[in-house]
Amino acid sequence: VPLNSYVSLDKPLYDEESNYTLMDRISGEKITNPEALFINQEKANDIELKISELLSDLERSVLTLYMDGQSYVEISEELNTHVKSIDNALQRVKRKLERQLAIRVAI
Repeated sequence: VPLNSYVSLDKPLYDEESNYTLMDRISGEKITNPEALFINQEKANDIELKISELLSDLERSVLTLYMDGQSYVEISEELNTHVKSIDNALQRVKRKLERQLAIRVAI
């Protein structure tokens, strides 16, 4: 299931004809400049805030547990819900975040 719900880093950002991908936007360099570190931390905080605004409580919980490496079954047991509900929540998270990413990149 994780392989079927991934977001490709090689997917064109703007449209299918675009030469820029998400991988192009990810920096592989270690940042040591204090100003850049501060700005990146602010950006990360903004992203966390936006995610908390976009997602429901269930979706946030499922995403957090999923990112911690738990399986669908483990998440369903911890949240006391059906595995299918976990899958549906992750699919909604993926769609919402992809839409938000497309909006941010277009700006």
